[in-house]
Amino acid sequence: MPEALIAFVKDMDQCWIERRFDDLTAYLCADVVMVAPGGQHRTDGRDAAINGYRAFMSRCELNRFGSDGHVVTRNGDTAIVEYDWDMAWIDGGTSYEAKGREILVLAHRDRGWRVVWRTQIPG
Repeated sequence: MPEALIAFVKDMDQCWIERRFDDLTAYLCADVVMVAPGGQHRTDGRDAAINGYRAFMSRCELNRFGSDGHVVTRNGDTAIVEYDWDMAWIDGGTSYEAKGREILVLAHRDRGWRVVWRTQIPG
């Protein structure tokens, strides 16, 4: 089962990387909450979350995204998937690089696993 949840998360990442934003609806719960590093900004709801991915990718050129070190903790119909990420992008002519740890809380709902909460810890 951990392999299936890791594949789920990797497939979700491919959606925003490949700009297949509408496909994210299969991965995000309708009431998903995304908390920015430091907790100073929250995005509530799937539409707002998808619009956040869309806004980032519309203004940025993604040069690199990688993930590894996936760890899955499952308890019944809830799972936590955490992993390291590393990315480079250009935004407004300025190059950026960042790395950190992603933490996703998934719940098993009627139609399968969905992300209900997401945050990143800067690395």
